[in-house]
Amino acid sequence: MDIFISSYVIPGAIMVAQSLLLLVALLIFIAYILYADRKIWAAVQLRRGPNVVGPWGLFQSFADLLK
Repeated sequence: MDIFISSYVIPGAIMVAQSLLLLVALLIFIAYILYADRKIWAAVQLRRGPNVVGPWGLFQSFADLLK
């Protein structure tokens, strides 16, 4: 049983943890790219950016996700 755990379970758990970490990092990166995109287009159109939800509009993408 110890061989099974050390051969399959622990490496599998490490792979799952690494995958989740990568997914979370990617989602946060995409959220900030969307934030920058909204701010840039707001400046181009001479209007206020996404500053309705949370401080400085940081949570706007997450609010859109929940809609």
